[in-house]
Amino acid sequence: MTENRPQITIKQIIIRDYNNQVAYKESFHFGVNVIRGKNSSGKSTIANFIFYILGGAFNNWTSEARKCKDVTVEVLINGAEFTLRRDIGDSVLIPLQIFWGNYEKAKSDGLNWKIFPYKSSESVLSFSNILFNALDFPEVKGDLDSNITMHQILRLLYIDQETHPQSLFRFENFDPPLTRKTISEILLGIYDDSLYSDRINLRDKSKNLELKEREYKNLINVISHSGVSANRNTIEKEIKQANDNLNKISSEIQSLRDSEKVRTTKKTETNTEKIKKELISYKNQASKITTKINQYDLEIADSKQFISTLNKRISELYNSILTRKTVGDLTLTHCPQCLEKLSTETEDNHCKLCKQPLEEEAEKANAKRLLQEMQIQVKESSKLLEEKEKKYAEFQGQLPLIIERLRYFQNELDSSISNPQSTRNERIDNLLISKGFIESEIENLTKHLQIVELIEQLKSEISDLTKEIKELKLSISEKENDQKYKYSLVLNKIREITISILRKDLPRQDEFRTGKIVEIDFLRDSFTLDGSNNFSASSKTFFKNAVIFSIFFASLEFDFMRYPRFIICDNMEDKGMEKERTQNFQELITKISDSYLEKEKTHQIIFTTSMVSDELNNSEYCVGDDYDTDNKTLKV
Repeated sequence: MTENRPQITIKQIIIRDYNNQVAYKESFHFGVNVIRGKNSSGKSTIANFIFYILGGAFNNWTSEARKCKDVTVEVLINGAEFTLRRDIGDSVLIPLQIFWGNYEKAKSDGLNWKIFPYKSSESVLSFSNILFNALDFPEVKGDLDSNITMHQILRLLYIDQETHPQSLFRFENFDPPLTRKTISEILLGIYDDSLYSDRINLRDKSKNLELKEREYKNLINVISHSGVSANRNTIEKEIKQANDNLNKISSEIQSLRDSEKVRTTKKTETNTEKIKKELISYKNQASKITTKINQYDLEIADSKQFISTLNKRISELYNSILTRKTVGDLTLTHCPQCLEKLSTETEDNHCKLCKQPLEEEAEKANAKRLLQEMQIQVKESSKLLEEKEKKYAEFQGQLPLIIERLRYFQNELDSSISNPQSTRNERIDNLLISKGFIESEIENLTKHLQIVELIEQLKSEISDLTKEIKELKLSISEKENDQKYKYSLVLNKIREITISILRKDLPRQDEFRTGKIVEIDFLRDSFTLDGSNNFSASSKTFFKNAVIFSIFFASLEFDFMRYPRFIICDNMEDKGMEKERTQNFQELITKISDSYLEKEKTHQIIFTTSMVSDELNNSEYCVGDDYDTDNKTLKV
């Protein structure tokens, strides 16, 4: 099996009633799976159950289906075994239970099942998140993040009877064109999550650049109108000169006071106590902020180390899976001990050397589970790290001003203690006034210095942002060109296969024989042949099925496509399709499927029909009985 292509393969389906009795249980296989039976025998009900258990939003159950309690499916997702279970009810938002392993293990293990809701939140992953991760689908980013679910993906994998034959996507009441476009881009393999990340980053960085340039210009205006130099060194020299003048005046005041009679008053003591309180307050603030800075410094380093370790483990696990895949493909022909030729008579899924059974799917499921848990941890830890770094920067910015105020009040306290209160003369008063002016000047210069530092920081950030924006634009351009190339490649293949299928239809619609150009518009949910789709209802159905199956078959040609090599069709003979015509389509699809299986391009097709082809009836393609009203699919 090719591992690098997203793939869903149902192994078996089990439906239980409210007495926990099995109402339906059948195994499925690679290639074509035919569920056959007369009308009203429950074929569509099984198709709806498959849609539902894989994540579809469905509650329009038949009376027989409502007698059932839950549906379970054992499924291979990218080669790993999963067991999914979902209760049956009236809500479309019923959660999904997931077990990493096969059905036999799941039955006897009541502890390792996990329940995931239909919708995700900041703290809880939805089952769509889990299944997307298992399929190696990209994280859908942007405004449509909450809309792209497994249900939306299945809309292009499930051809049902209710949807109009002129629509490719399964019908929904609220169906934004952009949602359809995103679904198609994901499944065709042209959705590039890194491209969308780049676009979001470009948008955010461009806005950030605009804000910083505006702030930079405003600060330059403030500095230019203040009469103060915008040069850091000049301001630092002015602050030093002002401090020297302040110390000189303080010394002069001290000398004058020393020559006078000293007398202490309550007023002086009160002023000293006031200064002490201010000093203690700023000391406490500085201590708390310094503690916080040190704390966040350690936490940030610890978080970075933790994330680095997790990323290393993720990388090692990926390498382990790749190594297992590579080594697993190497067949031992001789015993490594005695060098004798090994017997080729070994059962499937058994070791060629020791003959013991291999549990490859279980190991893949465990690897997927471990990968997912570590990726979730990395995501959560990165978010916490970002918050810590923001807090760290905030505290770093607060500290310089508090330290400056601390120094000021320490000088005031020293002066107050040395000179409790003396008789002031006119000279001392004038010096005190000068001292006040200088202190105010120092405070203003300190503020201007902070502005200059901010200007320099903004200038550096603007330069970095400009460089990053240039690189992002280049990256976006390259990825968009790659996206266009892949889209053209896939669309041409889909057109080619569609034309081939239309040509092999019975002679019912002349345009199918002569048509040359198939156009598909996922945004508008439309498709045409030579610009038209004005055919009979049955021909529209045939044309629609041809297009969707062509998308499916194209995914077997291109590994980069994310269409999961899985399709359900419940309208083979819908809208008046005659027996010979639908049987011809069945045989045509089966032949194409078999040709890909011969090339070891594994896939799964499930279709229902009341007009099964004689060539397919009672063959290995059929799943279950030939149902009728006396022998329905559900035994309830």
